[in-house]
Amino acid sequence: MTTDSDMTISVFASASRLSLKALRLYDELGLLPPERVDPDSGYRYYRARQLPQARLIGLLRQLGLSLADVRAVLDAPAAQQPDLVWNHWTRAETRHVQQRELARYVLRSLKGDPSMTQHFDVQQRFVPAQQVVTVSRRLRVDELPGFIKQQLLALTRQVTQAGAAVLGAPFVVFHGQVNDDNDGPVEVCVPYSGPLKPVGGLTLREEPAHHEAYVTLTRAQFDFPGILEAYDATCAYAAAHGQGGPLSPREVYPHDWDRLDDTDPVGDVAWPFVPQPG
Repeated sequence: MTTDSDMTISVFASASRLSLKALRLYDELGLLPPERVDPDSGYRYYRARQLPQARLIGLLRQLGLSLADVRAVLDAPAAQQPDLVWNHWTRAETRHVQQRELARYVLRSLKGDPSMTQHFDVQQRFVPAQQVVTVSRRLRVDELPGFIKQQLLALTRQVTQAGAAVLGAPFVVFHGQVNDDNDGPVEVCVPYSGPLKPVGGLTLREEPAHHEAYVTLTRAQFDFPGILEAYDATCAYAAAHGQGGPLSPREVYPHDWDRLDDTDPVGDVAWPFVPQPG
């Protein structure tokens, strides 16, 4: 028999404003198991003291937290839970700003409005052939910043530990787009000279000599989707002064990113091309 404090799943659903489907899912995931389950009938019974957690789960889901993020909040000590929710909201606001700017970029393209590429000082340069140590990966867009930072540090450390020397600015080659539908691949490259062996998944190769159109950006300008304008500008310059070649566009990082402010120049977006003869 049930006690007076027991609540059937239907009563609990009404009190918590959660659906029966949601309550069953949260039970299966261990987020909100019932107080007890009748061994004969399989009926779920809840208690009133579970209502605050049920309502919290509902609110967190309305905020857009994934079920995994909800679990992280529930499992965290009470003192840490507000910070976890705030961090999620900060990331959500950042994504919203990015989506708004991306929408403006798409709308300008659809309307045929003048491109923002005219605001960039695009130049060209000749890059001699260079030996590079590289690592490539197919990854999601949210994995990209961490992967680049981690691999630049790791490759530089492996070069120096092997007794070789970093020779030139590191760069990242985008052999394909990285977004919700495309995963690159992305290749992190560190130029070097001296003895080095291709161990631990590393690749040693020669980056061919080439011309490239490039534009130098501040740290703030590297933010997506604003950086798309820089790619458009370098691509347009390359098309106007030559033709495409076998090399993919890249980002060049000659400076220590973490030591610079948003208004400081930190690197280049570059588009390799074959110059027109003559």
